[in-house]
Parts: sequence; C-alpha cells; structure tokens
Amino acid sequence: MKRDYLSLSKYLEFSLGKGGEVILKYFTLIWMVYACSFLFVSTTFAEVNVYKVAGELAFPPFSYMNQEEELTGISIELMERIAEETGMEFEFIPMDLRDAEEALKRGEIDAIAGMTYSVDKDRDFDFSTPYFTMSDSLVIPKDQARKIGGIEDLRGSHIVLQDQTTGLNTLMNLRNTNFTLVANQYNGLLMLLNKRADVFVGNKWTSAFFLNKYHLENQYVIHDIVLDPADYAIAVKEGNESLRSILDKTITDLKAKGEITHLIEKRVKPGNEAEIARLEHFITLLFIFLCIGAFVLIIIYLWNKRLKAAVDEQTKDLILLNADLRQQRQRTADSNAFKDQILNNIDTGIVTFDLHFSITSCNSRALNILELSSVSAYNLQQSPIFMKIVQDDNFKSDEEDIFRFLDITHQGKRKIIYYSLNKMYNSLENQAGYLLTMNDETEKKKLEQKLITQEKLRALGQLVAGVAHEIRNPLTSIKTFVDLIPRKYNQPAFQEMLMKHLPAEVDRLGGIVTDLIDYARPGQPNIQPCSAEELTSLLTFLQVTMNENNINFEEELGENLVFYIDPQQLRQVLLNLLFNAIHAVEQEEDKKIRMVMEKESDCSAKIQIIDNGQGMNQEELNHIFDPFYTTKDKGVGLGLTLSYNLVKENGGDIFVSSIPLKGTTFTIVLPIYQEEETRNEIQNSSH
Repeated sequence: MKRDYLSLSKYLEFSLGKGGEVILKYFTLIWMVYACSFLFVSTTFAEVNVYKVAGELAFPPFSYMNQEEELTGISIELMERIAEETGMEFEFIPMDLRDAEEALKRGEIDAIAGMTYSVDKDRDFDFSTPYFTMSDSLVIPKDQARKIGGIEDLRGSHIVLQDQTTGLNTLMNLRNTNFTLVANQYNGLLMLLNKRADVFVGNKWTSAFFLNKYHLENQYVIHDIVLDPADYAIAVKEGNESLRSILDKTITDLKAKGEITHLIEKRVKPGNEAEIARLEHFITLLFIFLCIGAFVLIIIYLWNKRLKAAVDEQTKDLILLNADLRQQRQRTADSNAFKDQILNNIDTGIVTFDLHFSITSCNSRALNILELSSVSAYNLQQSPIFMKIVQDDNFKSDEEDIFRFLDITHQGKRKIIYYSLNKMYNSLENQAGYLLTMNDETEKKKLEQKLITQEKLRALGQLVAGVAHEIRNPLTSIKTFVDLIPRKYNQPAFQEMLMKHLPAEVDRLGGIVTDLIDYARPGQPNIQPCSAEELTSLLTFLQVTMNENNINFEEELGENLVFYIDPQQLRQVLLNLLFNAIHAVEQEEDKKIRMVMEKESDCSAKIQIIDNGQGMNQEELNHIFDPFYTTKDKGVGLGLTLSYNLVKENGGDIFVSSIPLKGTTFTIVLPIYQEEETRNEIQNSSH
C-alpha cells in the first residue's frame, strides 16, 4: 500500500506540478483517515467473541428456515438486535430442540433462542428474562369443530404434541386419551394432516403458517384454550451468568423501547410486509449513501462544526425531554397517591377481583366494614362477614348496578350491609374483573328507626293535644251550664239557652269522637266499578252552594272512564276537597274551581281539583294531612287526614301542590276497572 501511495504522489507531481501538490495534501489527509478507520475496525472486530446460538428448524414465526436456507424468525431477529445493542456477534445454527438441548449441555453451543421455560429445564439451563408469553391452541379438523370446544372434550381422542410442552401435565390428567410426542411442532402437525391423529396441540401461529403454506386453512380450525401459558426466553448453559446478565439487561431495554413488541407484531400481522419492504429499500439506499460518504470525507470535515452545533441542540432538547419525563413520572406518582388517598378515605368499601374471583385489591374502608386489620387474601377469606357476602345467592348474579341487602349478626351485634357487584372493563372494552362496593348502613338504620319513633311520638302528642283542645271547648260550655243549673234553672231565658246550646255541644263532642273512630279504624272499602258520571252524580247539590257564592265551577270528565273503588268513600273525599276549595276562593273576586277526571295509564286515572284561591305556603303543605291541623276558624282538622286514609284504602294516592296567592291543586290517583284476566296479568307482572 505504501509503494502504491509513493508511485501515485510521483505521478501527480510530474503531471500537475504545484497544483498536484495541493491535491496530494488533501488526498494524504483522506488516506490517513481511511487507514486509521480501517485499523480501528480491524482491531475492534478482532476482539469480538462469536457466540453460537441454536434455533429450531421449523417453529415459525419464532425460528425457521426461509427460502434462502437462512435461519430467521422473531427469536433470531431479537438476537440480532441484541448483537447490535451490545456489539456481540452471534452465529446461528439450525437444530432440533432435543439436539440443541444436548449440545448446550455439552458446551458445543452457547445459547438456544426461543426456548420455553419449565421447572424441569431450569435445573439444567439458565433462562433470560422472558420476551413473550402465550398458551398453546387446539388444531382440529373443521368437521370436528362442534364436538371439541375445550380441554374436557379431548377425552377418548388421539392427541399429538411436541415433547416437553408446558401443558403436557394438564393433558395427562385426561382419562382414556392417547398421546404421541414428537420432536417439533412441524412433525406433529404433519401427523394431523395425514389423519394419524385427531387433535394437534401447539402454537397457533406455527399451525397457521403451515396450514396457509399447504392451502389447508379452510379444512382445519384453531381453538384458543387456557392451557398453562409458557414463557419464551433465551436459554444458556447452567452457570453462564455473564452471558445471561447481558441478555437480561438488553431484553429489558428493548422491552422498554417497545422494539420487542414491534418484532412480534411485524411477524404476526401480515399487513407489515409492505412496511418491511420499504424499510429494506430505505436501508439499501442508506447503505449506498454511506458508501459514497466514505469517499467524500472532506465534505464531512467541512460540515463537522455545523453537525456539532446540531448535536448540541439535540442534546439540549433531550435534556428538556428528560426533565419533562421526570415531571410526568412525578405527576403520575402524585396522581396514584391522590387516587389511593381518595379510595382509602371514602365511606364506601371497595374490593376488586379478577375473572376467577381472586381478590386483587381492597381499600381501608372495606377492611373496617369486614373488621380486618390487613389486606392479605388469607385474612379476607377468614372474615365471616366477607364469606357471608360471597355465599349470598345474589353475589354472582348477572344483574348489574343493583344493591343487595345483607342483614347479619356478627359477635352479638347486628350489621346491615348494602353491596353491589359490577363488571370492570379494560381500555379495549374487554371484561377484566369485578368490583364489589359495600356500605355499612347499620348506624343509618338505627337513626332512621329512631327518627320514625320520634315522629310517631310527635304525631301522637299532636293528636292528643288536638283531641284535648277540641274536647275542652264543649266540655267547658257544658260545665258552665251545669254549674248554673241550681241558681238559674227556673229562669225561662236560661232554660231556652240551655236547650239551645247544650245539645249542640254534646253533638260536637259526638262528632269529634266519630271522626276519631273513622280515622283510627276506617271501614273496609266496598270495591266495585264506578263510572266518572256516577261518582259526580251525587255532588250536584254543591252546585247550589257554588251559585250562591258566585263560583265558576267546571267539570271535565274523560270518556268511558270507570274507576275500581268504593264510591261512597270517594264521594266523601271529593266533598271534603270541594268544600276546602270553596273556602279557599271566598275572598277572591273571580272565583274558579275545576274538577278534571282523565286516564293516566292503562291501570290508573287521576282526579284533579284546581282552585285559584289564596294557596298555601311550604309550612302549611308540610302539615296538610296531619290530624287536627286546620286553618279554618271552626274546623276540627280531620277532614284531609280522613281523606288521605280513604284514598290509600282504595288503592290510590293523593298529592297536593300550591302557590301562595295563586291557587292549589289536589291530585288523586285511583285504579281503573279492568277485565278479570287483565287484572291477573298486571298483578303477575308486578310480582
């Protein structure tokens, strides 16, 4: 090389003179850079150790021989990426898995790419971090697809599968089943295609590859099953910690970058072939440009400063991105801590399960409800309260968003728990597990019962006070007359006053007692069909009162409207409401009362009595149906109370709405008459 260089320099000096010297200087600089690069590369590659890596011959898409008789696949491409990242050099050797394992034990090779992990193999080899996990599938003839839907349907079948498959122990537990073990999955699939077996158990992508290759994809069906998932990793000889640690670190880095996922998707998804071709074309063009760049080092030298500035700028951007990434991680950590604080401070107990009802998480409120001190699954299973919830017949019901009620006695104390079990879904809308929410309603129920008792006592006190008030007035009058009898009995004026007022006060006492008896023990209603016309026919005498008070009274009755009620009791209710309406509009200039009867649904109708009177405020509305509550000067306060009870006895309901100075509307909802068969259907559907 030195002699050639001297000859070239003499030729340039002779031909070009001083111009040749300038060119010679630039050429000398280029030649020196090229020589140094050559020496550096030669020295570097001389120190690289070549590792022998075995791969299976027929295990697509993980490792297999392509048309160029080269070993390729996911596992091989992963090893090539590891070589690029670490500077290591691998020699790929196609072998059967059994031969590869024996060769690795003898130290003839350094690693096996794409080997499934098992406890038995772990005694002889060291495994790297797994880069893929999946379960085997069932390959069966299409005409047998309906008969075989899972593992339990394989009894009595002839099964072929690869030796040392992770699911072999599970399949061995099936009775009346024949097995054939083969060296690789290709041989097993050939036995199925040659009708020498009923079912092939193996990798679904390997099976699909060969079925497509032989154009048999329409004659066979691949069923995914849950059968002992296997981890795919790189196996090295037992004790080779240096190589295994390098593989572990590199695989972890490639996982974090998403490159392993890309390698797998590239092989699994055929739509990426065009992208791969474009990438290969790009790499070819890039290689050509790099070769050209090797001959134009002078241009690289001139652009060195600009490139350095660009690198510095990119470095600053990377620093900013790194700082932003740290901030995002901190925000994520803060968000997770915030969510944990929310879950542990809300008043609802939350327990999550996976699809097999194994507990995955539990907040502190749930532990308090279940009376536990830790979140371990063992302790949860030991909680009597939790076990009663799990054993409840409604626990695994398909109905969602329905609270179930559980009333139990634990350690001599009553506990009332409302709980709900709902399904949880992941971002792909696939069910990922279950969510159990619990609320301890014990104290709430105690407070409700206490409030009910207090309300009963308050109503009883109000009733007693009302009775005492209403009875005291006539009793006072009677006592006054009785006290005056000895002194004024012979006076005609006194006798006339006594005969006029004393019976009236006694009748008033009798009326109060009668109303109290009707309120306490209303008579059983005589339910029968009653049309709207019949119900209002006996109310015509009120028209005289309406005319005397200049009240504009309107009736709107629905056609063919027949109620199913006690007519006598409902007439009494309507009389009470109409008298109240008349009293409400006494002070108005334009007095209006409307009574509207119309159908509301297939099984009910409503009666509305609307007036434009003084109306009522909220305080009056709160006590409108209370006994002895009245706004009239001479009222007893039992009319609306009796009306409320009578409507309830007839299977209806009553509502009131009022606006001060604008009027009041009473609405009565009552059942309508239906044929016997229709009533039975409605009752059955309600049950």
